[in-house]
Amino acid sequence: MVFSGDSPLSESGPRSAAEVGGRDRFRCHEVVLFPVHGEIDMATAGALHDDLVALLAYPGDPCVIADLSQVGFIDASGLRALVAANRAFLRAGRHLVLAEPSAQASRLLDALHIERIFDIYPIVEMAAAHVTAKPPGGEPGGPH
Repeated sequence: MVFSGDSPLSESGPRSAAEVGGRDRFRCHEVVLFPVHGEIDMATAGALHDDLVALLAYPGDPCVIADLSQVGFIDASGLRALVAANRAFLRAGRHLVLAEPSAQASRLLDALHIERIFDIYPIVEMAAAHVTAKPPGGEPGGPH
């Protein structure tokens, strides 16, 4: 099964784990877009986790944007897979963000306050711009 609905999360920008929980930030010089689609449940969550963690081997240490716009269904096992993958990213000093969750995914993320763990962007382009933004007086991909 391949993993790859519109629900704006905030008119003013992302809901940020940093804004809520003060989480550490990592430098991002490039981005890998990881489209997630279909149903993410007990039968597919393990593969989602494994595919995300495999991106840690990608050269150049890019930040990864999980595009959730085409997720038709996600349950607790799917969310657990995302959180476990995020832990692996954090241990590796890497950044995993969520973008453009479908309406169903957005409801689950909202209900469980996942913005405390992940940066969540209403659209993929906003996530890409944020993680590669050049800070004032700094180099692209500075702490964000």
